[in-house]
Amino acid sequence: MGEEPAGGLAAEVERLRAEVDLLRAILRCAGDIIVTADTEGRIVEWSDAAERLLGYRRAEVIGTPVAQLYEDPAVRARLLERLAATGGEPLLDQEVRVRRKDGRSLWLSLSLAELRDRQGRLLGTVGVAKDITERKRLERELRRLTRTDRLTGLYNQAHFFERLEVEKERALRLEHQLALVMFDLDRFKPYNDEHGHQAGDAALRAVGGVIFRQIRKEVDSGFRYGGDEFCLLLPGTDAWGALHSAERVRAGIEALGLGGITASMGIAAFDRERPAQDLLAEADEAMYGAKRAGGNCIAVHGSARIYRAAAAPGARGG
Repeated sequence: MGEEPAGGLAAEVERLRAEVDLLRAILRCAGDIIVTADTEGRIVEWSDAAERLLGYRRAEVIGTPVAQLYEDPAVRARLLERLAATGGEPLLDQEVRVRRKDGRSLWLSLSLAELRDRQGRLLGTVGVAKDITERKRLERELRRLTRTDRLTGLYNQAHFFERLEVEKERALRLEHQLALVMFDLDRFKPYNDEHGHQAGDAALRAVGGVIFRQIRKEVDSGFRYGGDEFCLLLPGTDAWGALHSAERVRAGIEALGLGGITASMGIAAFDRERPAQDLLAEADEAMYGAKRAGGNCIAVHGSARIYRAAAAPGARGG
């Protein structure tokens, strides 16, 4: 009494097997990465696309922690916390970084959901992900192009104002120095008129090369402000340290030997009591002071002295 006929049980088992076979067929054919994990975070299912894109064979990963795939395993823990807080709603299009078997990094767009049985008991999670590494690379390239001067490779004027605001806030927060160098090229227009625009462009590129070689990597920033005007933004540097940096660039431009092209430079130090835009106006004012003094020299805002090659000091500050 109450026992299910053997034929009925066999039919139910067969139905479940058919469902499993169907799901495995979907896993094999799916173009997206599909990974399921149990409640302990161990991998239970691994799609063919996961094998192709991540480099691990199914037998290598079944039963291993899914968190090991993440560049930062703590990211998965945070995703699970957010998933639990949604009340059953899946997390869609989460951008995460994972590590392939060969060590290469991939960006994935991951949708993560809970797996529950018919009684609502939690069985684990299922993640479906697309490889968006190329998209992320294109996004980075687009950002680079929008903030970079195409001719010189330096940052452009629009990015200058962004960086100025960022560095100003950092200087205030950390109580650090900040200096700005502005300069334009002496006798650039006659050189451009005489030798043509291609030669003028080559000269600007050469000046950009001098800036790249002379500023501190990952600290200072060089900008083509417009035309033949350039800026150097020097965090953690006072006016005298900036004078040393400016002299290296000035001497490098003079050494190019481009038909007498040199640089007139102005320096200003950030005053935390005044707006960041004043820094630009003061550096610009000092630059025109250097221009009036005959060019190929450096002026510091607030100082009547003009610095030429022989008078430029050694490193101080910065």
